[in-house]
Amino acid sequence: RSGFYVDDKGAVLTTSDVVAECTRITLDHDYTAELVSNDTANGLAVLRPTTPLAPMAVAELSASSPRLQSEVVVSGFSYEGILGAPSLTWGTLADIKSLNGNSGVARLDLAAQTGDAGGPVLDGSGAVLGMLLPHKIGSQQLPKGVNFAANAEAIRVALTDAGLTASDRSADASTLTKSAMDRLANGMTVLVSCWN
Repeated sequence: RSGFYVDDKGAVLTTSDVVAECTRITLDHDYTAELVSNDTANGLAVLRPTTPLAPMAVAELSASSPRLQSEVVVSGFSYEGILGAPSLTWGTLADIKSLNGNSGVARLDLAAQTGDAGGPVLDGSGAVLGMLLPHKIGSQQLPKGVNFAANAEAIRVALTDAGLTASDRSADASTLTKSAMDRLANGMTVLVSCWN
């Protein structure tokens, strides 16, 4: 699965399900990490590398509410690390709440892959709007193109509970070019592996 750096020492946010029942967790195959907190209710897990890392980019959360139908991009290891670098998947923000009205989850219209779960959902300025959740909810498989993401506020709470402080991106930040978005997303997205 995917994850993304949330502080300058290499702490990573990912999905709860990827770290369930692991005897060892690694980041980008090379760095051992430990579970700091696991909010299974919201599907958010915080990891810390056993040796501090210096990521090329750290997530800055959106300080404002996203606009419906605005363009978003998910950065993730779509093919679970086979490509060696994260892929970007473009789509739109379909709703700022889930189908059952949960305001901590946004609904996205994009074609994400299984390995993208845990990756950051970014707006055009590179601010993190949320974290992509797994495509399967319990025993329910979602229709193609329908995805959910824990929103920035849910991420702030999870980071606070883990003893971390979220960084916010300025609301007046300019729109990034596709190449600048690619550099930012590649710098903050990390492959998370669970070993048994």
